[in-house]
Amino acid sequence: MAKKYNSQATIEAILSVSARLFLEKGFDKTSMKDIAETAGISKGAIYHHFQSKDEIIEAVMEKQAHTVTDAMEGWLADADSLNGREKLQFLLKKNIESQEAHCLDDIMSVRMKSAEFVLSYMQDCVNKDSAFISEIMKEGIADGSLATEFPEECAEVFLLLMNVWCDPAVFSGNAGKLEQRMRFLQHMMKAVGIDILSDELMEKSLHLIQKIYAEN
Repeated sequence: MAKKYNSQATIEAILSVSARLFLEKGFDKTSMKDIAETAGISKGAIYHHFQSKDEIIEAVMEKQAHTVTDAMEGWLADADSLNGREKLQFLLKKNIESQEAHCLDDIMSVRMKSAEFVLSYMQDCVNKDSAFISEIMKEGIADGSLATEFPEECAEVFLLLMNVWCDPAVFSGNAGKLEQRMRFLQHMMKAVGIDILSDELMEKSLHLIQKIYAEN
């Protein structure tokens, strides 16, 4: 039992250290040696679990995806009585609050320098996260709170723009530029029948953006 526990602890250490190094140094500039030294383990211990950096980054992204999904499912448990539009707004509100409480330092102090990391993130938005969101959009269509013939595509585009195009960790810029992008996203989603970025959510988002740039 101890061996199994230690093995899992080693995997967690590898993933945690790798995620930080990939963001700080970039995927290409991070070596297995860097990961081993930072984690305080041997290279052999890494290769026992992962044959390459590609396997590591896939595991990192998978872990993050599970974390996000678990959080959203937990939030939805408190939103059962809401309609589809209200559920999406509730998820966005909780996500903003979560970022403000726990993720502020990571958003700007460490920028995404790895093209592979960003690409994997974008693929997850389309291939995994969007399915979760599109199902709620379909609920909204059924209950009349949302109106679109393209719930899957709306979910994919919304997540790509919200999580990549409007993410200061991916695109450098300033608070004013990010605010304009957010306002455009609000306008676009309303125009396609998915009016989920309320003025209240926009105010919270813009407040977070200002706080991020003030801290950095």
